[in-house]
Amino acid sequence: MLETAFNVILTILISIFIIYCCHYTWEHIKNTYTQQKTKDLVNTQIGKYQQMMDEMQTNIRDTSISKTDIQSMDDDLTKYMEEQM
Repeated sequence: MLETAFNVILTILISIFIIYCCHYTWEHIKNTYTQQKTKDLVNTQIGKYQQMMDEMQTNIRDTSISKTDIQSMDDDLTKYMEEQM
């Protein structure tokens, strides 16, 4: 009985050691022979934001709203707010 328990424990320890060695070897090979990928998330997002702002500024310059349209929208908004009260 004691011999069987010893064999089981020894088998488990040897298996863990083999798995650890394989894992360490894989990590070493992966880190040595592959190129690390780095992503510049901050500057990427800043670039996207800047492009979006540029597009918005271009669109604002391209569209001109007449004073009558502004007055009409203001009247509609005022009417809507009065209805909600």
